[in-house]
Amino acid sequence: MVMVQRAVRIAVLIIAALATAYFLWWVRASLYPFVIAFLMAFLLNPAVCYLERRKMPRLWAIIVIYICLLSTLIISTSYLVPVLIRELEVFARELPTLITHGDSLIQSAQSQYQNTTMPYSLRLAFDNGLAQVEMMLQNTVSGIVDTLLNLVSHGVGIVTSPILAFYFLYDSHEMKRKFYLSVPGSWRPGVRLFLKDINKVLNGVIRGQVTIAVIVGFLVSVGLTILDVRFALLIGLLAGALDVIPYFGAFIGATPAIVIALLDSPLLAGKVALLFFAIHQLEGTVIGPRILGEQVGLHPITVIFYLLVGGEVGGLAGLLLGVPLAALGKVVLRHALRLCIHRPASLSND
Repeated sequence: MVMVQRAVRIAVLIIAALATAYFLWWVRASLYPFVIAFLMAFLLNPAVCYLERRKMPRLWAIIVIYICLLSTLIISTSYLVPVLIRELEVFARELPTLITHGDSLIQSAQSQYQNTTMPYSLRLAFDNGLAQVEMMLQNTVSGIVDTLLNLVSHGVGIVTSPILAFYFLYDSHEMKRKFYLSVPGSWRPGVRLFLKDINKVLNGVIRGQVTIAVIVGFLVSVGLTILDVRFALLIGLLAGALDVIPYFGAFIGATPAIVIALLDSPLLAGKVALLFFAIHQLEGTVIGPRILGEQVGLHPITVIFYLLVGGEVGGLAGLLLGVPLAALGKVVLRHALRLCIHRPASLSND
């Protein structure tokens, strides 16, 4: 009888979770300010808690963190924003020229090898390869433009997110208290353990990947500036943002830089490719393991599988969220199995 009741409870919880997930997916377009606000609050909460442990009231701790963050943002943007705006203006002005120049390079390459005596099958392979390069050029330019337009269209949500994050930070203790009061007493130890594991995964995925992305974006911008590649800051920001996608992010982020460098000279494109390779190796051998460690707990093959599934289902958003959702799903599944086997009160002893 007890097992039947427990099975019914689990079934109800699963149905409720699926219904909630379906509703959130249905209204996902209006949730991005809250998602950004939650991520901001999650990233800033350790600093707020640190000041709170130093006997500073939570409200003042949040205000101090916001002032420090705003000051850093103002100081950095006083240099970065003018440069970024200038690069965007130049990019928009030179975009037709870049496309025309890319087409002329492809046509020149086609005319050179078509006049040779190479076998027909080899020439056909070259034609297919150049067609793919041309498509990659178009997709790269289109992707950059779409990304910039999306940032502009979501400007209102981006502006309101810090306000929502402030309330998340300020009311987090009260929200936790009310949440735990709504949980049956015998379930609370297991729920606390569950949320602790969730927090560990989010720490590894969100804080770790954001930190790595900032470092990679900085290294790419500096490296491209040294190599005198056009739009170095713009490409660095794009590469840093895309770096949150495991494995594929580095390749996707390198594509615009290599393409733009190739329009200037093949030698410069080779240098840019070597730069991205060096940064990727540094990230994989030093930066990533030191920051992320093994907190996510997913095998690389599993990560690639969920990236492919996420990209197929949700496009770029699926690539970004595929691995975090898979890691969270692993935690949920593990605790659900424990719930089926053990009594709720014993979950904390596992």
